[in-house]
Amino acid sequence: MKNKTWILIPSHRVKWLATMLVLALPLLIVAATAYSETGFFSAGSAVRTMAAEIGVLKAPVDFETLRQFDLQRLRLLRALCAAGVGGSLALAGAMAQGLFRNPMAEPGLLGIGSGAALGAMLGIAMLGGYGPEWVSGTGGALPMGLVPGLALAGALAIALVTFKLATRSGRISISILLLTGLAINSVVGAAMATLQVFLLEDYQVSRAIMSWGFGTFDDRSPYHLLVIWSGAAAAIVSMPFVAPELDLFAGGEQDAAALGADPAKVKIRVLFVVALATAASVAVCGQIGFVGLLVPHIVRMFSGPRHRTLLPLSFLAGAALLLLVVVFQHAVCPVLAETFHDAGSMKLGNALRRVTALQPGVLTSLLGAPFFLYLLLRQGRKPRESGEFGF
Repeated sequence: MKNKTWILIPSHRVKWLATMLVLALPLLIVAATAYSETGFFSAGSAVRTMAAEIGVLKAPVDFETLRQFDLQRLRLLRALCAAGVGGSLALAGAMAQGLFRNPMAEPGLLGIGSGAALGAMLGIAMLGGYGPEWVSGTGGALPMGLVPGLALAGALAIALVTFKLATRSGRISISILLLTGLAINSVVGAAMATLQVFLLEDYQVSRAIMSWGFGTFDDRSPYHLLVIWSGAAAAIVSMPFVAPELDLFAGGEQDAAALGADPAKVKIRVLFVVALATAASVAVCGQIGFVGLLVPHIVRMFSGPRHRTLLPLSFLAGAALLLLVVVFQHAVCPVLAETFHDAGSMKLGNALRRVTALQPGVLTSLLGAPFFLYLLLRQGRKPRESGEFGF
């Protein structure tokens, strides 16, 4: 037994990871809902809040309990939004990597997230009084789907442009792909900055737009939850249909066509799903980068490259990642801050309290950017042909 090595075969790894994620997600949602600023956790009240939200229990009547219920309800909506956004972005990243056949593809790096953000910002500006009267006028009904609709249009437009410019003789060059994404992100970023300057005097609209930079889960409503999970549901439903085709794409488009896949239809279908999932997330919670890059790589270490297991596990892992961010920011950091304050480390305690004010995209960028640089360095040492990067 002393020299025995514990090795999991791939099927056992997949089952182990899937079991851990399925068990962890409800626990993380409870943790993100049940915390208090003093570090006290009340899992029972959080579960009662969830039951009341879905109609199993009645909402409390007395003022103090109702106040706590409303507070935990907001936290529950934040947690569910984080889970939907994390799962959608991770799933979109896994699909994009399979479609483009390289590990660098990610909705944010390809400019899809920026396109969705620009569309969402235009929608916000129009609803704030800078659009036609039928949109922002007092006499007309405000179309609730304007912001997510424009976000989807922006994401689809950028996806098609990026894909077109990065394709050479039917093959996708990683260098052109990254340069195209970088250029598009720069142009779209400049357009968003210009829009912010023009709207700077309008505090409400400007504040709403600025929150899109690194994302936010605060003050979300059931409508926001519906938009996010509609995009997530569309991506989840598409998994059984696109997974076999993405596996065929691993050998190249010619091989996929020889095995019965239609490359043109596959590209359109996958691009639409990636754009839809990304747009639904960005339209509600803003840009949260590197989730679609980081999560599929970690999952692939356990599940291997087969998309039948990679896609659902990426969704679960992405949801868990952003839930961990929420729990770390709003539950763990206040507890640590209080601990350091009691121990006399006032400055460290204050610094930890300020972490709760960071937008979630800041933390995911701090995790994902070094990982992206590592991938670039690792792939740069590998022999390659025609600018292609493989897994």
